[in-house]
Amino acid sequence: MTLSVLVVEDDRDIRDVLRASLAAEGFDVLTAVSLSEATALLDHARVDLVVLDLGLPDGDGAELVRR
Repeated sequence: MTLSVLVVEDDRDIRDVLRASLAAEGFDVLTAVSLSEATALLDHARVDLVVLDLGLPDGDGAELVRR
């Protein structure tokens, strides 16, 4: 079974490095650039792990953790 990772990061360079590195290790990788996009993805996708930037453009990433 392949594990699924959601990377929530608004910085494109960091997001791209994380996506490429995780995919190279065999993970299925979803990405989001905002709290609202991450929330929508989590409502519709099975995710095993979240790599989360706490300083997002539309809110504090800790809000997602509390949810």
